[in-house]
Amino acid sequence: MCAPPPLGVPDGLADWLLAASEPVDALEHVSVHALSGGALTLGFFHVTARLRDAERCALRLSSRAVDEGPLRGYALQSCGGVLVPRYHDALIGEAAGDDPGVT
Repeated sequence: MCAPPPLGVPDGLADWLLAASEPVDALEHVSVHALSGGALTLGFFHVTARLRDAERCALRLSSRAVDEGPLRGYALQSCGGVLVPRYHDALIGEAAGDDPGVT
């Protein structure tokens, strides 16, 4: 996210995003990081089986925040996700009947 001129981080942004999510989003946590030049990075932590689903949810929530929420005036620059390998390795282990413990 980026806003010229810098708009700062709106109060309660993470709470707004959590409240705006739907059960299908499987949103567990939101982090907000202000960067230089008016940029914001939002971190969405979804518990979904597919990365594509988490990315779609993050894009939908980000777009909603820009279009009708506390991020009016910001422009969405990019949206993408990463897998948390140990978490997914543990899920695969559970499905295979292995010990799901993560060390």
